[in-house]
Amino acid sequence: MEKQTWLAVFLLALLAVLPVSHPVWLTAAQPPGAPEVVINEVGWAGTAASSRDEWIELRNNTNRDIDLTGWTLRWRAGEEEIIIHFGSEDGNTKEIRRTVIPARGFYLLERTDDETIRDIEADLIYTGALRNSGESLRLVDPDGNVVDTANLDGEGEGWPAGTTGDVAEGEVPFASMERVDPTAPDRPENWASNDGVIRNGRDAAGNLINGTPKAENSRKKTN
Repeated sequence: MEKQTWLAVFLLALLAVLPVSHPVWLTAAQPPGAPEVVINEVGWAGTAASSRDEWIELRNNTNRDIDLTGWTLRWRAGEEEIIIHFGSEDGNTKEIRRTVIPARGFYLLERTDDETIRDIEADLIYTGALRNSGESLRLVDPDGNVVDTANLDGEGEGWPAGTTGDVAEGEVPFASMERVDPTAPDRPENWASNDGVIRNGRDAAGNLINGTPKAENSRKKTN
């Protein structure tokens, strides 16, 4: 009996010190300080050409090129987890054109094909939808660390910015969700909708995109 008690105490003590593995969507938010790479813009509602033509942009905050091989971008879609690999055509990665994001530069992910933004070449093509009801995106490095997030607490509760095609008169339809300060954390107040004036790129039908893929955001914070 004493032997069994001792064994139980030993096992409880061992469990207390062992690290617990959680799915990536349950891990902590981004660490403090400016992330080296951020999720800078999300075209979650698609474009005027098609609501399925979604896209995502990353930004390099450093003065050096960064190889994204081994990194992933993840979000949940119901019980399924969407996983985009930057270094291999696994999971939801359909095609990789390049793995390096240049110093102070941008990296463009287009859904399904390279016609989403027809006049700007995608760096990576992926599959998997962003629900209009909101997703929580996580950018994860090769060691499993969450480098950055977008809409961390908004899964299923909408997006902090961006619009669909169903907007009131005078509002900008299919506006992307832009990060205001790329060096600041993912908080609702650090996201804004594209202003419809500063834009870049054309959609599959030739319309100007209400967003700034591969260019500075319209709502970018200025000093």
